[in-house]
Amino acid sequence: MKSLNGVSVSKYISVNFTKSFLTIFLPIFFIGSLVLIITLSSVTSVMQVNFIEMVQIFGYKLPIIIFYSLPVSFLVAVATTLIQLSSESELIALFSLGITSKKIMRQLWIIATLLTILLLILSLLEMPQAKQRYNAFKAHKLSQAKVNITPSRLGQKFGDIFVYLKEKEGQNMRGIVLYTKDKNGSNRLFIAKEANIENQNSVVTLALEDGSGYTFDERSLKEINYDTMKIFHNIDSNSYNYRNVIEYWIKYSYNPKKKGKILFFIFVSMIPMLGLYIIASFSIINPRYQKSYAYPILTLTTTALFVIATSLKKDGSFALLALAIALISIFGWFLFRQKVSRFF
Repeated sequence: MKSLNGVSVSKYISVNFTKSFLTIFLPIFFIGSLVLIITLSSVTSVMQVNFIEMVQIFGYKLPIIIFYSLPVSFLVAVATTLIQLSSESELIALFSLGITSKKIMRQLWIIATLLTILLLILSLLEMPQAKQRYNAFKAHKLSQAKVNITPSRLGQKFGDIFVYLKEKEGQNMRGIVLYTKDKNGSNRLFIAKEANIENQNSVVTLALEDGSGYTFDERSLKEINYDTMKIFHNIDSNSYNYRNVIEYWIKYSYNPKKKGKILFFIFVSMIPMLGLYIIASFSIINPRYQKSYAYPILTLTTTALFVIATSLKKDGSFALLALAIALISIFGWFLFRQKVSRFF
């Protein structure tokens, strides 16, 4: 591409676009991150996590924020860049030097293509893996929560047994009381001076030491004394079986309610390429003779593209996906030719 005073036009367009893109993307990204952090605060209601684990969970959700922020940021940045260059007559100056609108769009097309590839990688490769990592992490934390007995707290259970604990240091407990009711109506009460708990292969062992046990109902009372008693419980942690990306999407493809996600992710990933020429058709203008309608068109285009993506997710097929991409691409190219390229 031609150069102006030693600066290539492609670099000139890229620098202006990058400034606009970062100005838009960073606030959207930080707002999305803030919303995610507020949402993740509800995680603490079902499992205990420290700061490092919260950062870890945020990392699992990060690809989602980036995926939804990039397409919108790109379209807004395209409109902002081209409108600014048009209003300052910089594009007109480039056109007067023999640089066509197609050459200017070529650099934005390359950026859109690279962004689409990145979005496809995020949605079809990284997001499934991040989701599975989060599910595995959640299953592990919930399994830990099932055996986390807190001192001086009523209503805690070890399996079907109610537990009350006086003191605890690590996994060593003192002053423990257990109560359960059998199906035949008899009650069981166990008291131990000391106890400890172990978790191996999802089987938890509660070992009671130096205690007494009572079985009673309306007619009888039985008592035993013991030095050591062990209670076993399979915590049924619903451990998550990790699948590679191919297995993950094959499973989705057989589920009518979920296979639409593949179509949705592919279409949203294509939004930078699909919306580029439509937005540019109303952003490249001669400010002396034309009025810009880029921002209303930007709003309508972005909304329409996401509506189509949602429709494909609900009732779509790969044939409809290909048809939608082809028709929108042809429409954008035709619109750009009629409004811009035949004049500039």
